[in-house]
This record gives sequence, C-alpha cells and structure tokens, in this order.
Amino acid sequence: MPDEYRVYPKRWLYLLTACLVQFSNGNTWITYAAITFYTNDYYGNNNAALLFNTIFMILSIPVGFFACWWIDRFGLRSAYYIGAWSNFIGNGVRVLGSASFIDKSWRFPVAFTGQTIAAIAQPFVMFLPTKLAALWFAENERALANTLASMSNPIGIAFMFCIAPVFVNDKHPDNFFWMTVAVASLATFVVLLSFFITSSKPPTPASASRDVNSAAPPFLMGVKRCFKSKTYLVLAVCLGGGVGLFNALYNNLQPALCVKGYSPTFNGLMGGLLIMSGLVGAAITGIIVDKYGQFELVMKVCFCLAGIAAAGLSVAINFEHAQWAIVTVIAVFGAAAFAIFPIGLEMGVEATYPVAEATSTGLIIMIGQVQGVIYVVLTNLVTGKPTPHDLATQTCVNTNGNIKTVLTWEYSFIVWLCIIFLLILLFVTCFWPKYKRREYEMANRNSEKTLQPLEIEDNDIREQKTRV
Repeated sequence: MPDEYRVYPKRWLYLLTACLVQFSNGNTWITYAAITFYTNDYYGNNNAALLFNTIFMILSIPVGFFACWWIDRFGLRSAYYIGAWSNFIGNGVRVLGSASFIDKSWRFPVAFTGQTIAAIAQPFVMFLPTKLAALWFAENERALANTLASMSNPIGIAFMFCIAPVFVNDKHPDNFFWMTVAVASLATFVVLLSFFITSSKPPTPASASRDVNSAAPPFLMGVKRCFKSKTYLVLAVCLGGGVGLFNALYNNLQPALCVKGYSPTFNGLMGGLLIMSGLVGAAITGIIVDKYGQFELVMKVCFCLAGIAAAGLSVAINFEHAQWAIVTVIAVFGAAAFAIFPIGLEMGVEATYPVAEATSTGLIIMIGQVQGVIYVVLTNLVTGKPTPHDLATQTCVNTNGNIKTVLTWEYSFIVWLCIIFLLILLFVTCFWPKYKRREYEMANRNSEKTLQPLEIEDNDIREQKTRV
C-alpha cells in the first residue's frame, strides 16, 4: 500500500553530515594542488604535491573494494564513522608534519602518512550518496539528495583550491601549519556530528525499490552483474573517465596557468570557478531529471557541451592575458561536466538494479580513479620546456634554484582533449540504458492500483453474505 512508504525528518541531518564529511575530505585531498611549488619546497620533495594528490587515487582501488563490501554488509552508520575518523586522524597527522619545528627531512614522510590515512576515508564517504538517497529519500527526492551529497566533495575541492593561496603565498611561503590546522578544524567538527548518526536505514522503506521484496544480491554477485551489463560498462568507463580527467585537470591547471604569467590568486579562483559553476549545473539538471526523468538525454547534451568547452580551454590556456576567455570556458566546462556526475551515479543504480547502490557507485569511482592516475602520468609525460619569454613572465617560482621545475602544458592539454572526445564518442553512440529501478517502482504502483478495486469488491461480497 502507498502509505507503507514514508520518509523521516532525520534524513536531512544524515544528508548534512554526508555533505560535510565529503566537503572535508575534498579539502584534505586537494590541499596542495593550488600551491604546488611552495609545497615541493616546504616539504623538501620535488614531487610532494603530485604524491599528495595521487595517493588518494591510488588507494581508492584496494580500499574501494573493501568499502563497497563493508557498506553493503554493515550499512551507512559504520561507513560514516570510518570515513569521519580516518579523515580526522589523517588531518591531525598532517598538522604535525607541517609544523615548523619538525626537521625538513621529516616533514614530507609525516605529512604523507597523514595524507594516506585521510585517503582511506575517501571511498567510504564517496560511496555514501546513492545509498543514502535510496534508503532515506522518496522517489522524487533521490536525485536532488544525491546531487547535494555527491557535489559536496568537489565543492570542498573548489573551496580549498581558492583558499590555499590565501594561506600560502609569496608573503607567507611557509604558512603550511596554520593551513592544515584550518582543514583539521572542519574534520574535527565532522567527527562530532557523526555521533548523531544512529541508524543505517529507516524503520520503514522510503520507496518500493527499498522494500524487503527487492533485496540486493550478495556483494560478489552484484559486482559480476555490474560487469556483465554492457550499459553499465559504457557508463563506468565514460563517467569514470570524466572523474579521471577532472583529477588530471586539477593537478595540471595551476602549473599550466602560472607558466603563462597568471597570478596565484587567479589560478586558485579558476579552480573554484570550475566547481561552483558545476554546482549550478548539477542543481539545474538534478531538478530536471527529478521532474522529467530524462537521465540519458541530459547526460549526452552535457557531455557534448563539456567537450566544446574543453576544446576552448585547451586553446585559451596557451595564451597570456586571456583571463576572460579562460573564465568563460572554465565556467561552461564546469557547469556541463559536473552536471553529469550525480546523474551518472543515479544512472548506474538504475542500470544495475537491484545491485546495492554502494557497489554500482563504488565501481564507477574506482574505475575513474584508475583512469585518473593514468591521465595524470600521461599528461605529465608530454610536458615541454618553457621558452625564455615564458621563464621571464612565469609566476610559478621566485627563485632561480627551482626554475627547472617550470614546464609548459600545451601538448598535455591536447592529449587531455583527445581523451575527452573519445569518451564523448563512446558515450553518445553506445549508451542506451534501461531504467530498471524506476520500472520496478512503476510496476509496484500499478499493481497496487489493480489490487485496490479487488479489495473493494471482496468487501462488498462479504457484506452481502453477512446480510443473507
């Protein structure tokens, strides 16, 4: 019966906690990306910033499989705790490794240990949104809830990309301690908030797809079902590729801009603009798919728009004094590209239903992180040597001792763009999904409508017999 399905007010507290833990872990992941050269110098390692970023992608594979199984086996509550506490402990160790009283030779090993612990939290927090939305939210709320929770991680990344140059810059090149303290403060608040998570699922299901009659298959069987679905594989490769390309862009954006003379403040703002425009795009498309259900059409249109903007960015980033062109293409790229992410995660659940949400979501993100490592390495392999003019105008380093670390990124962005076009071609031509979860819920509603007149008829017959 329809009144068997209900939602509970505490779902909004759970959603807030999921958003904040995602936001905090995003802060932690990307802390050093906007201040690459300062990071390498302070921690005494020429690859410090790169390693701080890539450890999150590398660990997402082994930890990701474990997190998928754990969330499906033990539920949301324990995943909240593992994610929040790992993120908190990792941030605490990073603060210690960033203190000025620590010998420079020990800063990187200690800080990297903290970054590694925080990286363990990432799969647990990033796999939460689709399962939280499915368990606690009604059919017409799921896409919006998933959008808010999923986008909180990139919003945290954007915020850190903007705020890191405020803490660490030419005037304060060694201010890493207070920057990591600020990030750790939010992680502490998230740990306290996680104690309000008291249950993994509501007392009664929020929708027909979460009823006891539609139980998910065991974890390994769910993984097999995902990999046997051609639709899901296309989605996982293309959406995961988008995640990987985003990781590569965030890793390469700051050094690509600074070699052309753009200021650290502008570089940080561009990272923020990329995500904030994405938030707007994701919010709009989330409302559209909640109302009209056009997942496939919205994703394909956004994918094509992102490709056009990526082409513009790959050209504009090679020129000096092209601020407005860069702002425009980054805003369009962010709005189109990030609109795909939460919708794609929901589409993964639809295509593999009744496979557990954490499994379908987790596999997409893990595939994306694998591609992210490949794309970061690949784009770094094709960097070029700067011209004398580039060296005279660059804002990457201010000492001649580090001038050799300045590189050009023209061919890197060409490779990045080619990968985007290949993924668009694959997605537009090969992605033709079935909405299995929605079809199940619609069939359930239709069966209830059919049963209701039969129940009325049975009551009339009973009344007649009683009268006789």
